[in-house]
Amino acid sequence: MDLADLVGAGCGLLAALFVASGVPKIRRPFGLALALVRFGVVRRVRPGLGRLLGALEVAVGIAVAVSPTLLPAAISALVLLVAFTAVVVRSVLAGQSVECACFGTGETTSWVTVVRNLVLIGVAAFVAAAPVVPTMDQRISGLLIGTVITCGYLLMSTLAVLKPFSVRLDG
Repeated sequence: MDLADLVGAGCGLLAALFVASGVPKIRRPFGLALALVRFGVVRRVRPGLGRLLGALEVAVGIAVAVSPTLLPAAISALVLLVAFTAVVVRSVLAGQSVECACFGTGETTSWVTVVRNLVLIGVAAFVAAAPVVPTMDQRISGLLIGTVITCGYLLMSTLAVLKPFSVRLDG
């Protein structure tokens, strides 16, 4: 695996995560709109803003996957991730546990959210700084890798929220 393959995998991971995060916000924007109020970003619930942010995430994900000039797309991903992470860090430091609507509903902010975003910031910075642009074949392979990682993360995240295997002994 050479550097261009690694950049392709980074592109695929960012693309899959941004699309997986944005689509639920477009379909059900109220969750993000409510989270933005709870985070103190806006004062009123504005579903249109939630839908807009979801569309922006999807657009950035698609751009990272297919844009011939990778730098603007990677920097866009990096800026979004830094902004999202700053809001989450402020919330966690204030002792809040907000349902963030990061991938729809159910996930609440914590230091785990911050660590996940820091890893993604590292990936976006790596892709932005890479001296090579992966070929479309490398991006497609990366997208497959990114989709598998994203699906695994979403499965673990969903299981952590739903706790389907927990046993209650009190009835």
